[in-house]
Amino acid sequence: MASGAADQAAAPSLPDAPTLQLAGELPIQDKDGLTHRFSDLYTSPGQHLVIFIRHFFCGNCEEYIRALAAQLSPSTLGKETSLPSSIVIIGCGSPKLIADYASRTDCPYPIYADPDRKLYKVLGMGQNLAQGEKKPEYIERSTPAIVVSSILNGIKSGTGALQGGNFSQNGGEWLFETVVGGKVGVLKWAHRMANSADHAEVKDLKEVLGIKA
Repeated sequence: MASGAADQAAAPSLPDAPTLQLAGELPIQDKDGLTHRFSDLYTSPGQHLVIFIRHFFCGNCEEYIRALAAQLSPSTLGKETSLPSSIVIIGCGSPKLIADYASRTDCPYPIYADPDRKLYKVLGMGQNLAQGEKKPEYIERSTPAIVVSSILNGIKSGTGALQGGNFSQNGGEWLFETVVGGKVGVLKWAHRMANSADHAEVKDLKEVLGIKA
């Protein structure tokens, strides 16, 4: 993992060991509704980037996942990182919406759900509906286009529109590392969204993963 400015900025906000242990035991669900422990995502050797999105109809997050898929593909991770690397997505809605979300965002990474938002709360991810003053690089469409798209996706989902997750819940990005013969699931870096369009830029994720520009 790189030790640049992004890492230094995030370090003071990292949760303590008891909090991380508690988080590791919390349940998440896959697209089939099967339950797993959060720690199952990062106990294998390598570095594991866990991205918490907002609700499953958040247009800003959909823009982010598309940018992520285009710029940080599984093949890129396999070729350009010194450690085995993985990326996993977690949303705060029903696991029933995962398959459709993966399809419309072309997400190549596993997606899980934390519908009770226990992980979001334990890891200190906040809630608000603010947009932020600066448009992030990962958002290509206009705000009106994103809003309309979000509404249409909700309508198309039928009753799923009410199961997308809490609309004010923000997410963040968390990098865990497990080394053979060393500690398991060490949190190396984290970024919590300050508003609804504040995911860490993909270039910053590349930096913390040790991928050269």
